Amino acid sequence: MRLYWHPFSLFPRRVRIALLEKGVPYEDVIVDLPGGALQTPEFRRLNPFGQVPVLEDDGLVLFESVAILEYLEERHPTPALLPADARLRATTRQWMLAAGDYLLGPFHRWLARFFNPETVDQADVERAREEIARHLDVLEKVLDGRDHLTGSFSLADVCYAPFACELETAQLGVLLTERPRVRAWTARLNARPSIQASRPAPPS
Repeated sequence: MRLYWHPFSLFPRRVRIALLEKGVPYEDVIVDLPGGALQTPEFRRLNPFGQVPVLEDDGLVLFESVAILEYLEERHPTPALLPADARLRATTRQWMLAAGDYLLGPFHRWLARFFNPETVDQADVERAREEIARHLDVLEKVLDGRDHLTGSFSLADVCYAPFACELETAQLGVLLTERPRVRAWTARLNARPSIQASRPAPPS
């Protein structure tokens, strides 16, 4: 099994967390994003849309992190990261998609303040912060009486981890202070060895 990824791309971390949780051995292939490797014919043969992660397994090539996570769950069902109950499985998939559909965009726009500070649209950065805060308000309600999004640790938490576990790093810690359930949830996630091991190393 081979995983193509880059340390500072968010979605591959989901796959790495799941692989670590399940103890599945794999080969790392670090893709040279700054060098334009995603645009090369070689990589486009793996993913014609030019994005990571990509998983290769015994002749199968998969892109899209949610599809990869579902595949890993079916191929390596222990420990289970999808509930057995049909309703809970559907709810878990709902949150798996919500993380990318509703949080990725504003999170990327917020991070633009670090990468393009002189040209970034500051008003849009503040709008992004407000969108993130509203998303966390939703999670605060969902986490009422729960340790994790759908009860026990699942692929829903895995899909949120690259964002939720780095809110402090992204200088959004005050949003956690205002939302104690989300803060406690992220603390539980950050205590997991898989999430610690998959954290990008700070630039030297």
